[in-house]
This record gives sequence, C-alpha cells and structure tokens, in this order.
Amino acid sequence: SHPLQSQASTISARDCMKCRGHGLTRSMLPFVPGYQVVGTIQTLGDTAKAEGQFREGDRVAGVSTFGGGNSRFISIPAVRLTKISNNVKSTQAVCMIDDYMAALKALRLAKKSGSPITGMNILITDGFSPVGQATINLANMEGANIYCCADESKHSYLASLGVKCFVKNPEVWLPTATGTFDVVIDNSCIDSYTSSWFALNQKGSLVVIAPVYNIDNDDLPAASCGVVDIVELKQKWAGMKARYVMTQTSFLNTETCYDEDMDQYKQDLRYLMFLLERGDVKPKVAERVSLDDVPDAQRLMQSGRANGTVVCVPWIEG
Repeated sequence: SHPLQSQASTISARDCMKCRGHGLTRSMLPFVPGYQVVGTIQTLGDTAKAEGQFREGDRVAGVSTFGGGNSRFISIPAVRLTKISNNVKSTQAVCMIDDYMAALKALRLAKKSGSPITGMNILITDGFSPVGQATINLANMEGANIYCCADESKHSYLASLGVKCFVKNPEVWLPTATGTFDVVIDNSCIDSYTSSWFALNQKGSLVVIAPVYNIDNDDLPAASCGVVDIVELKQKWAGMKARYVMTQTSFLNTETCYDEDMDQYKQDLRYLMFLLERGDVKPKVAERVSLDDVPDAQRLMQSGRANGTVVCVPWIEG
C-alpha cells in the first residue's frame, strides 16, 4: 500500500449509510468515509518500486475498498491507482471516479451493440442527483433527447441543461409517457422499476443503477424504496423481469464495478479524465468542504438538496 497525500475525495450517500451503521461490520471499525480519492504518491512500497509503474510524486486517482479517503493521507494498493494528468482540478477529477463513471457505464449498458444514442429519447428517473447530472452531461454530448424526473423546484435549473422535466411521482407523468422511451436509466427505484418499464418502447432498454439511497426524501410515494441494499434491489429487479418478461435490462452495481473489471474501469477513467482535460465535461461540484465539515456535508447529501457532487478538500481549514 502507498501513502497518498489526498487532494480531494468524495462525500457520497454510501458514506452516509456506512456512518449510520448500514452495512458496517466490526472489522471495518473505526470507519473513515471516502471511497474515491485524488492525490499524489508520497512513498512507494518495494514491490511497486520494482514494478516501475508509479513514481513518488505521481498524481493518481484511487478507489479504496474500505473508505478512508476523507483524510489527509491514505494508503492504497498500487493495483487500485490510476495515473492522471496534472492539468485537471482535483475537485473535478474526483467526480469522474464516482458519478461520471456510473453515468458512463449506465449509458454503455443502454446502447445495443455500442451504437450511439444520438436522437434517442432517454429518461433519467432522478435527474438532479449527482449521477443524474453526470448522465445528462454525457448524454448531451451524444445528442440524445433527455427527460428526467425531479422536484418541481429543480425544473428550471435542469431545463437550463437542456432537459425536459417530469415531477417525481410517476402517476402524474406516466399516462402520457407510456411506451415513448428508448432508454430509461432508473437511479431512484420509486416503484420497484414498474413505471420505468411502462415508459419504455418495445425495443427500449432499462438500466438499473444500484444501490439506491433515497434517504430523507419526504416527497416520494409511500411505495418507494428508501434505503435499499444491493440484494433487495436485485430481488425487485428480478421480480420485475419475471413479471414483464423483460430482455433489454441491465443491472449496474456501482460498488463492485471496479473489482469486476479493473482494466476496463481504468480505461474508462482515462477516457473521462481526457474529456475533463479537454473541457468536454463540466462536473458540478456542489460544495468543497474541510475535514471538520464532513458530517454537515453528509447531512446535505442525505437531504437530496446538494446540487452536484460534494467534495472533501482535506487541506483547507474549516
């Protein structure tokens, strides 16, 4: 493992849940939040030195298995690091590892045989969330027609991104939208994916992003999923597939996709960093907070009011 000096790390719903004890085991204690981090290598272990892939002083992006990113230094094995450019802001680069990666992988799953989504009708069930906004950014680059569900208070902001908006409650928008979408990306699980399925056209594809943390959201229907772990979401997904005999459906587990195909993840990360350096993507950073302010930032994330990704910058003073 290599001590990195952290420049920026994520504050995510996943952290909030772990800090509430959800999915936390005794071996994880004491738990330090932050799974994605951007920083510089301070010291290398003997094996990594011999391999010669990294040098001390290299700027890297890291994905931790155990958290620990919301700190000034963190040790991460070399296999979980990717070298990144010095010409991207650390607060923006860290958005690529988490929210933009989920968006990129979701859009790829939605494409049949890798064809572009230009001109397709796409629905994102939670457009205001950090992953929702990242998906909007990437889908806009490909010229898709984007729709999303969001609180009415967020509609004018989302419209400024070139998106058409529905309210969150499917009972309001589904009657006129049934069978109209080529792609639905469901990152909210409001009704066990039923409305998302009905919104699809006959050849449409549904991508489910998991896990879902609708934590302190008062305006969701009573049947909505709230905090749902992967196992339960997979059950809901499997139940829906069995009910509606669905073929074009994919399940994206954002917590395991790094370990499922590390080489692909690193290649995707290099591509996203390239887009960032070129100015093609513009991640929305809601707030940059100090280590002292992480608990407050987690409460902001839980409320669903954060406009973009909340980033911990450990060397600023609170």
